[in-house]
Amino acid sequence: MVDGTSAPPPGSSSPFLEACRGRIPARRPVWLMRQAGRILQPYRELKERVGSIEALFKTPELAAQVTLMPVQMLQVDAAILFADIFTPVEPMGVEVKFAPGPVLPGPYRDRERVEGLRVFDAATELGYVVETIGAVRRELPPGVPLIGFAGSPFTLATYLAEGGGAREFVHLRRLLRADPDTAHLLLDRLTEVAISYLQAQIAAGVQAVQLFDTWIGGLGPDSFATFALPYLQRIFRALEDTGLPRIYYANGAAHLIPQLDEVGADVLSLDWRVPLDEVGAMGPGDCPLQGNLDPTVLFASPERIEAAARRILDATAHLPHIFNLGHGVHPETPYDHVRRLVDVVHEYETPESRS
Repeated sequence: MVDGTSAPPPGSSSPFLEACRGRIPARRPVWLMRQAGRILQPYRELKERVGSIEALFKTPELAAQVTLMPVQMLQVDAAILFADIFTPVEPMGVEVKFAPGPVLPGPYRDRERVEGLRVFDAATELGYVVETIGAVRRELPPGVPLIGFAGSPFTLATYLAEGGGAREFVHLRRLLRADPDTAHLLLDRLTEVAISYLQAQIAAGVQAVQLFDTWIGGLGPDSFATFALPYLQRIFRALEDTGLPRIYYANGAAHLIPQLDEVGADVLSLDWRVPLDEVGAMGPGDCPLQGNLDPTVLFASPERIEAAARRILDATAHLPHIFNLGHGVHPETPYDHVRRLVDVVHEYETPESRS
């Protein structure tokens, strides 16, 4: 955990960075996973004009515009780089298409194919990401930090082993059992790429990083300890000397919470299946938390959205907490509902203040 008593780096006056560092800011910070996307009309218009999401990712000027849209329109407390978890996979030699979800020329589950995956220098081969970060930092207000991110080795491995998305990722789980050496090689290469990619983002100017582990809930405790934890620890150790907040998002991982304290992240982000006020008793101690409203709540009435948000805000009133969803914003979510949620979080007063 980042030492909350150490001298704060430049920009840490933001509520988001204060909470990441274990403090309780005067105003609860909020940002949303997938906040830059189809809920925003300017994004839809831009994507239609450009013609593909790949072109948006790879054109720094456009990717910077999309990154900034939620800050300008929703007044969120942090921006997150507009990219995809598959951005660093393509230079490894994997052609990724979006239709709209990822389609890979896989599967990568035999030794020869896995050995063919390249480890590369992200700062050199993903220069468009570096340029995007610079363009965003030049335009962001001083108190709004930029979050960089990467997909976790296990989550990326699930897609590579399956050749795309799947419901239960049976092929990867079979690989873990039938050929663990090849599975470890795949995870090792993805780990090296994640470290290089995140280090390049940090050098370019991001002020925090988040590792997305969307499918980690598919592992049991023993498999997590063998096939996920060592690689997560390597990534977070490699970034420790930067002094920047490191966030770990673990989806569907309620059964793994006792082990998550070992990952090495500064902030733990969880989905809606776990009451945040109960997390400390399950293992992670006083680690700052992020989350965790069910994204489908945003389809409810404004009154129900406010009530659901307040339950989370009240439960975490005395904790370092960053309000977020438990997963990404659904593309069909009404924009006005998202904006109302942000306002509710910013207007929140603790139970003591209300009495």
